[in-house]
Amino acid sequence: MKKTTTINLAGMVYHIEEECFEILRKYVADIKRVFAKQEGVDEMIADIESRIAELFQDRLNKNKEVVTLSDVEEVIAIMGSPDQFDEDFDPESKETSSNQSKEESTHEKTPKRLYRDTDEGVVSGVSAGLAHYFNIDPVIIRVLWIVLVLIGGSGVLAYIIAWIAIPEAKTTAQKLQMRGQSANLDNIKAFADSVKEEAKTGFKRASQSVKDSMKKSNNVIVDILKIFGKIIGLVIFIGGILGLVSLVLLFWSDTNVIHINNGLVMTDVKSALNLIFTDSLFATWVIFIVAIIPLMFLIVVGEMLTFNRKKKSKGFILTLLIVWFAAIVTLAFLGAKTGLEFKETYKTQEKIQVEGDYSEIYVNLLEDEMVITNAMEYNFDQYLSLSNNEVKLGYARIEVLPAKDSVFYYSIEKRSNGGTLKTAKENSEEIKYEIQQEGNVLNIPTRYSFSDTSKYRGQKVSVKIYVPVGKQITLNGNLEEYPLHVQMKTRFSSDLLKQSSVWEATELGMEYKGFLE
Repeated sequence: MKKTTTINLAGMVYHIEEECFEILRKYVADIKRVFAKQEGVDEMIADIESRIAELFQDRLNKNKEVVTLSDVEEVIAIMGSPDQFDEDFDPESKETSSNQSKEESTHEKTPKRLYRDTDEGVVSGVSAGLAHYFNIDPVIIRVLWIVLVLIGGSGVLAYIIAWIAIPEAKTTAQKLQMRGQSANLDNIKAFADSVKEEAKTGFKRASQSVKDSMKKSNNVIVDILKIFGKIIGLVIFIGGILGLVSLVLLFWSDTNVIHINNGLVMTDVKSALNLIFTDSLFATWVIFIVAIIPLMFLIVVGEMLTFNRKKKSKGFILTLLIVWFAAIVTLAFLGAKTGLEFKETYKTQEKIQVEGDYSEIYVNLLEDEMVITNAMEYNFDQYLSLSNNEVKLGYARIEVLPAKDSVFYYSIEKRSNGGTLKTAKENSEEIKYEIQQEGNVLNIPTRYSFSDTSKYRGQKVSVKIYVPVGKQITLNGNLEEYPLHVQMKTRFSSDLLKQSSVWEATELGMEYKGFLE
């Protein structure tokens, strides 16, 4: 049995054998003695103790809770002997142990850790830290940020998230680990000497000079930059708040107009999502989370810049990132699951003869049960509306073409998708679309519909009107913007539909006869 004692090393409690404690105490005391005249000695000692604690932690587990003599000797061998930096040290007396320490220190491999390098950074040190981690020029990282900003602005959000999530390298040990160097005595001493030499020669990094100048309250440029930074922060903060409020109102209020495809849609977000996803409430929450978390990040950053607040805890930031990533993955899964319900396609076609023996027929297009006239200028961009327990889609594609039959007739093709062929067939059969005949006039609705209890599965309607050769058809109203095609013997132009137009069927195609007088 051996007696143990408890020590506090870099804020961590360790159980250590008493004889080992004396060895470790003397080792740290020697370090303090040798580096007593070194600038920043307290920081160096703190870094060294943190590194020793880290090495002890690697050697302990649930089956071994006490630091032993072999552990202390291994750690001292890795860290190196302080005697090699002592001017009164006799190299011959401890040459073997010194060489062994140096050799083990040299060969110990330390994985790089990702930190922000504020010493070499321009804004927050993100690019410099990433450059150290990937061993590339920081200019390349900065160019990539600019490219991301130019191709859609995602670089700003990504930079802000990296700024918040990646810790700053503050201690000497962290700055060495950022470069993949072991935090032993040799490297810590070399790093401290390099910083000291740099200070003596007066060479300063550009980022350091900016940082130093910002500490001077009488610097006019700095004051302007601070004000400018607060203005940007305030804009980001207010924009984030307004975006957050708008998003909540958009998702959870009973609004009845939203924008889709640059057009107004008579519905609300929840109803629109219910039209697509099977589990619409779950999908609504997932999409809401994906959209709201970036706004929360903007609010946090804006608050930090405007009110000089300290950044939120890493746990809070990491939790948001994890939730956001999980929501994106879930949304991708829901999207893939919904996409499988478009796998099969089914279409039906119905041919209907125009009753009566006519040499000419007239076609009226009805937009919301109102006949389109020459005086009206419709853009035909209201592709979707939900009202009266019915989903209206648009627009039915219409084609006019000649036929060798002696009578007028038309065909209506309805098509839809589904997870199975049976489901696709059921979806197509639920489409409501009917053409009304009044004498030699066909009243054709521009849009088709189905019950709001169904889901959108690519429902479409196409109409073909067949005109017997030698007979005419008049297309009433300004239909230039409508998806209507006339099969001509020359190239068809929608300019021919600016007002009511007359067409005659020939064996080579429809022939334009002019506008209706």
